[in-house]
Amino acid sequence: MRGLISKKHTKKNNISKMEEVKANIIRLLQTELGDKNRVAPYRDKVLINISKADFEHRLGTLLQRVYRLIEQHHPERPDHLGIVIRDEDARHENVFKIWKSV
Repeated sequence: MRGLISKKHTKKNNISKMEEVKANIIRLLQTELGDKNRVAPYRDKVLINISKADFEHRLGTLLQRVYRLIEQHHPERPDHLGIVIRDEDARHENVFKIWKSV
């Protein structure tokens, strides 16, 4: 019985740690990506809204930048992090995952 309680407690701690990490990542991306891009929590992921032109022409560069920023500032993550990049009309989106630390 004790093993079940400690496992449950550990999972709860990981969730709260991941929520804290996600909030810090959202603040980091808001600062680094500038005012023209909106960054917000979205379900259990991070949502980045960008212009249609940026989505069509700079998506790859933005993905690399986001990944590099997260790895640089938050190399230790208790869980995987989902990132959703969506154009401003919400017609196109790209979802990718940054794996948790090993």
